[in-house]
Amino acid sequence: MKTRPHSGAERRKQAILTAARAMLNREPLSMRRLAEAAGVSQATPYNLFGSKRQIFVELYALQRGELGARLAASEQPHAFARMLHAIHLFGQELEAEPAFFRAMMAMIYASPDDTPPAEAIEPGAAFWLDLVRNIQTEGLIASAINPDAFTAHFVYLLSGATIDWINHRVSVRQWETMVGYGLTLATLAVASPPFRAELSERMQRYESELTAFRLA
Repeated sequence: MKTRPHSGAERRKQAILTAARAMLNREPLSMRRLAEAAGVSQATPYNLFGSKRQIFVELYALQRGELGARLAASEQPHAFARMLHAIHLFGQELEAEPAFFRAMMAMIYASPDDTPPAEAIEPGAAFWLDLVRNIQTEGLIASAINPDAFTAHFVYLLSGATIDWINHRVSVRQWETMVGYGLTLATLAVASPPFRAELSERMQRYESELTAFRLA
């Protein structure tokens, strides 16, 4: 049987990523301990990824792929509901593996100075951009709206709320409510007339939840 070129390196890479995720659920990431857990030499993680941060970036890409697969398997009435459901699914992941996501997101947002601004804010912006484009394609928001600009606005909101969650200032439920409310409010400003009534109803529900959080 023929073997694909570099398949050995790919197997080692996947072993390192799997070991890194397991480690981050228990303790901070140590490159030496990571190599031991993955069964590779101490130089291999650096040879395959270049830096500790790049391991986090690739873990983030895997997480976005998993999120996309879960979203594709769900049924939603329209593209805006799919985007809200993506936020909900992401929240479920934060709840299930808080140590892993706090470590990963803290590293992702603490970008080096030479990282392009868009990547520094949200390396998974392309995931959200696809969802915004689908909202526009379905005619739920005005065709004149620039989807890149709309997504940039959304990822600033998302990253700010996520940083608050990383620092234990909000719960996952509060995080989801704030992100959902911000997305709904922004969408209402550019929504097509038939869609505005549904958005207004969603806003009222979010505002009731946010009021409850403030009074708690």
